[in-house]
Amino acid sequence: MYYLINNKFFNSKESQIPFDDSGFLFGDGLFETMRFDNKKIFSSNKHLERLKVGLKLINLNIPFSKYDLNIMLNKVISKNKINDGLLKLIITRGLESENYKNPKVYISIKKLYEIPQNPVKVVYFKESNYPIIRYKPAIKSINYIGNMLAKRHADELGFYEPVFYNSDNLVTECAIRNIFYIKNNTLITPSLDLGILSGVMRDTIIDIAKYLNIDIQQTHINFNDINSMDEAFISSTGIGLLPCYWENWDSNFEITKLIKKELYKRIKNN
Repeated sequence: MYYLINNKFFNSKESQIPFDDSGFLFGDGLFETMRFDNKKIFSSNKHLERLKVGLKLINLNIPFSKYDLNIMLNKVISKNKINDGLLKLIITRGLESENYKNPKVYISIKKLYEIPQNPVKVVYFKESNYPIIRYKPAIKSINYIGNMLAKRHADELGFYEPVFYNSDNLVTECAIRNIFYIKNNTLITPSLDLGILSGVMRDTIIDIAKYLNIDIQQTHINFNDINSMDEAFISSTGIGLLPCYWENWDSNFEITKLIKKELYKRIKNN
C-alpha cells in the first residue's frame, strides 16, 4: 500500500509520523474515514464539509480547500489500484519543532474488511466506565481512547460492538458506529444534543427513511426502553448497515432490510 503524507507518497511499511506531531503527542487533530466503491468515494463532500466544520471549531486552519483534499484522496485510490476500500484522512496541528504553524495531512488506505452477513450481537456499556470524550457540537477528534477501550472489552466478551448509555440512562452511540431502532414504523435514533457525531452514513439512512415514508425521531432513548423496540441496527462508513440484537431480545428486521437494500443501492450508484 502507498500512503500520502503531506502530499508525498510513501510505502505503507515505511510511512512515519514525526514524534513531535501534535496528533501523536496530544491527540490534537481530526479525522474522516471514507468508503469508496468502484473507485468512487461515497459522499466525499459531506465528509469534507464535516471536517471543515470541525477544523473551524478547534481553530485549525489548513492551506487546502475541499477540492484540494478531494484530489489527494483520489490520488491515493489511483496509486493503490484498489476498487473498493476505506480511506482515512487525518489532519493534525503540526510539529512542535515548527511551533505548530504547518498542519500535517495524512491519508492511508486499506481494502474493505469482511462484513458479517447475519445480524450481530451488541452489548450495552455505561459511558461512566470509560474515558469517553464528548464535545458539543461533536467533532471527529483523533482522541478515541475511551471508545477503543470499550470496543476491546466488547471483543473480549464476544460481542461485535458496544453501545453506550450515559449518566442519565440515555442511549448515545456505539464505540465507532451509530445506533438506530425501529418501533411502530418509526425510525428512532439518539439526537445530536447528546454530543454524538452526526455520521455521514447516519444522515444517509435518515434520508432513506424519508424516501421510504418511514417516520423519524431523533430523540432521547432511555436504556430501560430498548427491549420494547421492534428492530435495531448499527451503521458506519465501513459496514454501511448491520442489523443487531442483544441478550434476551431479537427481531425479524423487516423494515431494516428495506432500508439496507436502498442504502447499498445508493452506495453502488454513488
